[in-house]
Amino acid sequence: MFICGYHFPASEGNDVSFDKVIEKVQEGIDATGKTVTLTSETREGVKLEELSVPAGTFLHTALVDYYTNTECAPKDDFKMIYYTNKYQISEISKNVDGDSTKDICKKLDDMNLYRVKVA
Repeated sequence: MFICGYHFPASEGNDVSFDKVIEKVQEGIDATGKTVTLTSETREGVKLEELSVPAGTFLHTALVDYYTNTECAPKDDFKMIYYTNKYQISEISKNVDGDSTKDICKKLDDMNLYRVKVA
């Protein structure tokens, strides 16, 4: 099973605890002092909005991890975030970050494309 880009034993099936995923995401990543920006756009490439992700949240750390470790090539310092990753990150964030990321996570559940930038 792959969650947020990390492999977990098949014996755990779909029941991998959020704590295990959070531990993997935070391992070796220092997101302190980094700014995370998400840009949403349509399939046609029309930019819809730019979102700032609150520092200190799982969402922030997970997006820094994704940006740092994904093999996706950057374009204009942004990396495309794939559907599976954004849904998984959003689901965990909704459960552990509470209201601080609720509005962003609702947006991540849509069918628009998202690019992430870490500075």
